Amino acid sequence: MTYNIRHGVGLDGVLDLKRTARVIKAANADIVILNEVDHGTSRSFGVDQADSLGRLLDLFAVFGRSIDYDGGQYGNALLSRYPIIDFHIIDLSTDSLLEGRSVFLSRIDVKGDTLVIMGTHLGLSPEERWEQVERIIKTLPEQDRLILAGDFNFESDSENYIRLRKNMRDGLAEITAEPRPTFPADTPDRRIDYIFIGDGIEVTEMAEYQHPEIPTASDHLPQILHFR
Repeated sequence: MTYNIRHGVGLDGVLDLKRTARVIKAANADIVILNEVDHGTSRSFGVDQADSLGRLLDLFAVFGRSIDYDGGQYGNALLSRYPIIDFHIIDLSTDSLLEGRSVFLSRIDVKGDTLVIMGTHLGLSPEERWEQVERIIKTLPEQDRLILAGDFNFESDSENYIRLRKNMRDGLAEITAEPRPTFPADTPDRRIDYIFIGDGIEVTEMAEYQHPEIPTASDHLPQILHFR
């Protein structure tokens, strides 16, 4: 599962991390890549949101900083039902004055099988995304059992999407010719959240699930992929 949680603030303007947890729990996902996660910020009342979600969902949790923000930090996170072997953060910040970005690189142990997980949230301008995608491509490990997911802020007709597709597969596009849009959550009209996969990942289905709070819990819809 990949999900931009908007630091737990829904389209109703309410910060409710338990609601975020309910949406994630409904998917019964084993691996969850999260974007827009707060760690000790004032606006989130000093909460370590990755740790809190991990405890609410009974999953291992690690936070990956992108920037210092509001008395704490802000970035991405990984939740996993399986042990997390290691976790590294790679800075993707550009020379622009726009928001700093990062990608995390982690390995998890799935019953003796090592799976590499990368999670990111790319910038808002095409120019900085070009540089960030270039860095990600150079960082991709020589590992077939690889997943790269998150909020990429580009659509599937963009040059940056095409560049990534030359190195990885679009998991959901292998199940359906038209994967559902992910943004904005209440009236989605574009797909900007993706789960890219390496050659060692076999997609088994596109999982659809229902929960009444999905359209309001964040400004993004989650993406779900079943694989082996």
